[in-house]
Amino acid sequence: MSLSYARTSHPLRYEVLGRLRVTCGDVDLTPAPPKIGKLLALLTIRAGETVPGDKLMAELWEQHPPRCAAASLRVYVSQLRKLLATPGRASPIVTVSPGYILDISQNQLDVRIFERLYESGRARYLAADYPAASECLRNALALWRGPVLDGMSGSSEISSFAAVADEKRLNCIELNIESALALGRHHAVIEELKGLVVQHPLREPFYRQLMAALYRVGRQGDALGVYRSARQVIREELGVEPGPPLRLTQEAILRADPARLEAVGVTASAR
Repeated sequence: MSLSYARTSHPLRYEVLGRLRVTCGDVDLTPAPPKIGKLLALLTIRAGETVPGDKLMAELWEQHPPRCAAASLRVYVSQLRKLLATPGRASPIVTVSPGYILDISQNQLDVRIFERLYESGRARYLAADYPAASECLRNALALWRGPVLDGMSGSSEISSFAAVADEKRLNCIELNIESALALGRHHAVIEELKGLVVQHPLREPFYRQLMAALYRVGRQGDALGVYRSARQVIREELGVEPGPPLRLTQEAILRADPARLEAVGVTASAR
């Protein structure tokens, strides 16, 4: 496929849920020079917003821009415009005082598609449409190829964006597992949850879900063992007791009360 054909036939797709990637059909347009890639990343994570030139220079040169920074920035923007040029369409990079805007649709950016799928999955979960919720949430998580803008460092803007996006990813994982539990897929999530509590030892919802899954497959002792482990970690690291959802889950298991266990899960996930 020729480059001109690809660009005519397909809109550009911008991906930040992993290493930065820009594609047009099967053509990879991701810029190789680090500064130009970082500039594109900074514009992409704030797509639709004006990013001031001073902010871009500070981020590109880690708060210490050289004297030639303004001229260099103009060159980088010009190179990006050429790279992202599409026949018959204006450049997606627009100059608007005091900076630049990446003018693209929400459907061109993977993180916006992820957020839309997550919100759709959440709405379906709250409506008790668990099969549809599970499908939306699994599709959302499938967009992630690795850490946000993997390999880029030295930018507070990117670091802040990555932290917010990763929190949304964890919320999506929690809700996807909650949907699986509601569908009776208890065995299927146990191993995943064991890994998640190791990766995120202070994230109580994963302990709660692991306890619920173990209890529902007849492993009450193991479920209570998870609570003891969680309590020990939380007390050692934070000096506090586990939160109400985790304590209520332990209580429901001790009382062998499936209805109470179900209620804790719905309440905890509907945030």
